[in-house]
This record gives sequence, C-alpha cells and structure tokens, in this order.
Amino acid sequence: MSTGGTVYLLHFDQPYKHARHYIGWTPGDLNRRLRQHRNGTGARLTQVITAAGIGFVVARTWDGGRNLERSLKKRGGASRSCPLCGVTPRVTGWDPPGTNPATSAEAVAPCTVTLVSAICGCNRITSIAAPLFASASITCGDCHQPLVPYVHDAQEDRHVLTV
Repeated sequence: MSTGGTVYLLHFDQPYKHARHYIGWTPGDLNRRLRQHRNGTGARLTQVITAAGIGFVVARTWDGGRNLERSLKKRGGASRSCPLCGVTPRVTGWDPPGTNPATSAEAVAPCTVTLVSAICGCNRITSIAAPLFASASITCGDCHQPLVPYVHDAQEDRHVLTV
C-alpha cells in the first residue's frame, strides 16, 4: 500500500440519495484529480453526482496514502470529519479535578470553515473552502485558467480581488 499523497474529503452541495460526502486519495496532483471528478471521469459516485448536476467542495485534506483513505472509509460517517457539517473536535483525555473543560483556556473551539467564491476565465463561479484556496493553486476544469476570488458590491456587480 502506498504511504504518500493526499487524502481528501468532498462535501456535496446537496445529498445524492444517502451520500453527502466522498473520501478519495491521489498520489500526485490534487488539482488534476479534482478536475477528473468535476468532468465526470473520476470515481463512480462523483460521476453520478456530476450527471445529476450536484456540485462539491473540498472540505478537508490529509497528508497520507491509501492506508489512511481505507481507514477513513472503513470507519464510516464521513460527516464526522467534515468541518462544513459543523463538526467540533472531540476533547479526549483526563481533565484535572476542579477544571471545567468548557471554560478552560485549552477548550477546543468549534471548527468553522469559510467558503470563498471564486471565478475563472469562463466565468464559472465556484465555492472553495478558504484555507484550501489560500494554500493551493486551483484551476478550472473547463477553461484550465486559475480561479481568483471575487466579491459582490451593493449593486451586485462582480469585482475580482487582487492578491
């Protein structure tokens, strides 16, 4: 089994029957694999949701290989790992007597992910998790141009942000 690469969690814009997430792995370029999923040539589940017109965003990534992907899939319940589903990290371990974990300075805050709107050369609007957008170069699967963030002003006109 391979130990290198990226394991990723896709969060669907709406459920497809029972499925709301997909966990996958790629040994190489994550952007290339995401293009395959968006074009309907990736995993069978992403082919089906693409055909149904359901979009997705990358909610989370891990460094790891097929072993990690397998263990996450076998564990089931991908929504328990999805920050877009309101997952808060589980607090484990023993708290000394007299401390309240909810008021402790070390208390774990809920995990929040902000979605950023982005646009490409073909004017396709996509929502991407902000931490991923800030750390990765993502290109459009149709026009192969890089995605850039944009905002709406009061008149609902789009303005590309300069980075």
